[in-house]
Amino acid sequence: MRTASRSLQPIDWNSLPLLLGEKDAASITGLSLSFFRKSRCEGTRGKGTPAPPFVSMGGRRYYKTADLRSWVEELPVREHI
Repeated sequence: MRTASRSLQPIDWNSLPLLLGEKDAASITGLSLSFFRKSRCEGTRGKGTPAPPFVSMGGRRYYKTADLRSWVEELPVREHI
């Protein structure tokens, strides 16, 4: 059995650019690229986790840093699975 071990570092939101690509958003939040791609299509993921808001420009998808920060901070805190 393989266990994933990831250590998330504190995020300095003020040092990030205004717009983040999906790879950067995934890296910063510690979520998979697949989560971002699927949540854009489905609206929610897993156990009802809402999709983060995004913008489209030139056929690419971006996440506003301020929106991504709000989304992370508004996620419900769960005490158990």
